[in-house]
Amino acid sequence: MTLLDRGAQPRVLPPMTIETKRLRLRPFDPDDGGDLFRLYGDPRVMAIRKIGVQTREGSDEQLSQILDHWDRRGFGLLAVLDRDAGRFLGECGLREMAGRDSPIELSYGLLPVAWGAGLATEASMAVLDWGFGPLGLAAIHAVARADNHRSRRVMEKLGFGLVAERAGARAAVVEYRLARPGP
Repeated sequence: MTLLDRGAQPRVLPPMTIETKRLRLRPFDPDDGGDLFRLYGDPRVMAIRKIGVQTREGSDEQLSQILDHWDRRGFGLLAVLDRDAGRFLGECGLREMAGRDSPIELSYGLLPVAWGAGLATEASMAVLDWGFGPLGLAAIHAVARADNHRSRRVMEKLGFGLVAERAGARAAVVEYRLARPGP
């Protein structure tokens, strides 16, 4: 039985910054609305995301939900920045899966300027280390549109295993799961 199977909640930690070789990941703040809208309003990005292209109002509502998640749970989605230039590149982090009892989901999305350089994998690896380490999660899930082959490839490179494929609100979705590595 895993931590999440017993209904236990992950440990809550204060907001922090995660750094990788090329990236800095930090919690979103209320001033990030413009950057998040660049991501959530971009049809190239959102055509393959579950929530679809967002208006500025919809993107601001998503930011409100991101901030609320941090307030309630002490963890959540992180803004992904270029480590050297500080330029906003996207989002990556952990959140509760909508409509589910307790699984935690890895989520990531990057602006097209960051595609193809391995940055989604790099950010996700850092977030998985955070989730399995300090947060103490026993398993992390990931959900993507079934036709989002790039995202599926990232999940598979990270070691996630496919557990389900089902109809979604906008398109078929796949769900993957990764258990905390053993000793």
